[in-house]
Amino acid sequence: MMQSQRFGLSVLLLVLAGIGSLAMSAFGLFAGAWGGFWSGANASEAFLALLFWLLPAISILAFGSYFLSKVVGVLFSWAISIGSMITIFTINLQSCLAGKCTTTNPVKIALGVFLLPHIWILLATSITLYLAAVSTDGSLHAPKEQAEK
Repeated sequence: MMQSQRFGLSVLLLVLAGIGSLAMSAFGLFAGAWGGFWSGANASEAFLALLFWLLPAISILAFGSYFLSKVVGVLFSWAISIGSMITIFTINLQSCLAGKCTTTNPVKIALGVFLLPHIWILLATSITLYLAAVSTDGSLHAPKEQAEK
């Protein structure tokens, strides 16, 4: 009975993570295709714009890699979430250094990362993918009985 409840929870979490990954990939691809990729005044701004849209766009690959290896899928998902936050922070910091910002407080600039809704979706996807991985057997790794076979 307990095993079937864990399996049901795992499937539910995987469905939620899949929906989030699909939504973020669609968001990244569509928004990037409509002028987001390589937009910027110089090479660093163009690279940041590319990362801003590309990282969410590849979230479906992280979700798919989960089925090859739980560890790789979860790490890939977290790398996309953290990379997106670093990219947004860098864009915000460059904007503030250029004088297009109303605050000089670095903490407020860093917390500005969480104003964008896609960061919350990426974080929720990473958390649900991790919870799906650990809900089946309590760890990210295969059970010892299966690993020995």
